[in-house]
Amino acid sequence: MPHSSRRSRLRTFAIPSAAAAAVLAAGLGLGAALGTGPAGATAAPASGTAPKAPERLRAVSGANANTLTWKASSGARKYEVYRAEADGAFTRVGTATAPKYTDGRIVPDVPYTYKVKAVGSAGKASPYSAAARVARDTIAPLPPANVTVVISDDGPGTALAWRDGTDAVSYVVYRSASPQGPLKKLGTTSTTSFRDTAAPDGDRPSFYWVKAVDAAGNTSDAATTSRPPEPTRPPEPTREPTVSPSSAPPEPSPTFGDG
Repeated sequence: MPHSSRRSRLRTFAIPSAAAAAVLAAGLGLGAALGTGPAGATAAPASGTAPKAPERLRAVSGANANTLTWKASSGARKYEVYRAEADGAFTRVGTATAPKYTDGRIVPDVPYTYKVKAVGSAGKASPYSAAARVARDTIAPLPPANVTVVISDDGPGTALAWRDGTDAVSYVVYRSASPQGPLKKLGTTSTTSFRDTAAPDGDRPSFYWVKAVDAAGNTSDAATTSRPPEPTRPPEPTREPTVSPSSAPPEPSPTFGDG
């Protein structure tokens, strides 16, 4: 009997311990199933499983290379970048440890299609991302057209305006005191107008140049115009001189055209 009583006491203490362990295990299992942890963090893919395919792949052309960016994949240790020319097959062209890749080994002005895979710590790769298509742009935009000084503008300085050049996204404006330069950069603008608030006085002619820049950074030739002289007030009218019949008429005054 003493032995039986001892076993009963052991069972009395063992049962709650086992129940607590079961509840704890159930709680941990539920947390893992829900994929939640401290502060609601999302669990990374389990070891041995492939990460999800990268999302939001974007390709941007530049004057010297194509640049790719995408959303990072949870659990990815590195990324593999694949490229296809026209409708050809995809081949791996490089790897990256961050969600960005620059591809400079391309032919200018030829369209390429890119896809990216994420590789996990176990070496398993995700499916391809969605494709992104781009071409390395090396063709400069056309120069701005009809660069003119806006005479009717009564604001400070000198106002310039021009017509858009092909695929330009911005413009660079320069000024000089002579057609031969040197040129002074005044600033950039994304519109087809610019105001030179530091323009010289009206009696000092200024020459302006405008260059167009496209999204890839290619720059056009400069379009130029000269600043015309400030308008002057007309002279006061004069009385006609009295001419005697015996005297010869005066020589006419020369006239000047706008040119």
